[in-house]
Amino acid sequence: MKECGSRTNRLRRRMCQHPCERVKEASRLTTFEAANPNALNEQLQRYASLDDATAATVELWLRHAGRLSHSLETMDARMHREFHETLHLLLSVHQALPYTWAARQSASHVALRLRQQLFSALLEHEQRKLLALDIPPIPTRPDALIEFLIALNQQHVASKHPVFEYLQEAGTLRDVKTFFYQEGSVDARFDDLIALAQIGTDGCIKDEYAHNFADEMGHGDPERVHTTMFMRTAAYIQSYQGEDPQVQKEPITEALACSNLQVGMALHREHVFRMAGYLAAFELNATDRCKRLVEACVRHGMDANQLDYLTEHIDADVGHAEGLFQEIVVPMAASHERAPMEIVQGFLLRLQTSNDYCDTLLNQFLQA
Repeated sequence: MKECGSRTNRLRRRMCQHPCERVKEASRLTTFEAANPNALNEQLQRYASLDDATAATVELWLRHAGRLSHSLETMDARMHREFHETLHLLLSVHQALPYTWAARQSASHVALRLRQQLFSALLEHEQRKLLALDIPPIPTRPDALIEFLIALNQQHVASKHPVFEYLQEAGTLRDVKTFFYQEGSVDARFDDLIALAQIGTDGCIKDEYAHNFADEMGHGDPERVHTTMFMRTAAYIQSYQGEDPQVQKEPITEALACSNLQVGMALHREHVFRMAGYLAAFELNATDRCKRLVEACVRHGMDANQLDYLTEHIDADVGHAEGLFQEIVVPMAASHERAPMEIVQGFLLRLQTSNDYCDTLLNQFLQA
């Protein structure tokens, strides 16, 4: 009731406002937009605390966020990029270390409103794309869901995307380096996703997530922590035969989209089932991808012993995928009537965004 009354009072004040004052206010907003037309992520970082922004400024941000969300449908490349850079910034506040700008916004109401608006638009956009797929009826028996998902995976181009065959057999050294840089924005912090996914779970589900997380953390060996291994492997690949200034280090928009979708689902508890499906698709396809990337690197003369992040995942992710299916997907599917559908959605969302990402990179490589 208070909120309703507050809105009514604001409306009354605006109606009583002198026409000249309303023109001035509109002019201020228009001027603000003109000065900052396509950089919402930059606008936000000008404020030490987003909650200190005026109501007019917040209204402007929300309106602009709406236009950015519309770019998902129009595919305006510039605004599409800004959409994902802004959402990436807003999601980072929940993964930030203390005493940083991002950490200071972790309890911000403004940051939450903007994040929810953008993430909801992203999820709705990706789910609308799923409607165009010819998906068989989802099985009602939890144990039948595994075969169903594996069949979906085999039929989807993302499971054997041609970018990996290209890198394996024909990609230049620059292509290989560029691809690995892009991977850093997609799955370098996979341990955080596992940690977030297990919150609130119990029994075999939590046990399996814990087993996966223990692998990510190297079972107590700092040198085997997967994030450390990724950075070490990435450094070796990038320094091999010298740094290449032409390597694309800035993440492509589709890489940000993959990151934003997975982090956003991990942070929102209503997506626990979707996240399980997403992770299952992630792990199911990792082994073949890593094999091909190792062969791509070795073809250029790299030492396979220096590629331990990739070689580790060739064997480990087979077990991770099996564990996710048997110990997480099946019991989750039996826990709620909506779980099977949402697990399938998450599974397909991973395949879909991964395919968009791989398509873009392959097109760039072939056009170079």
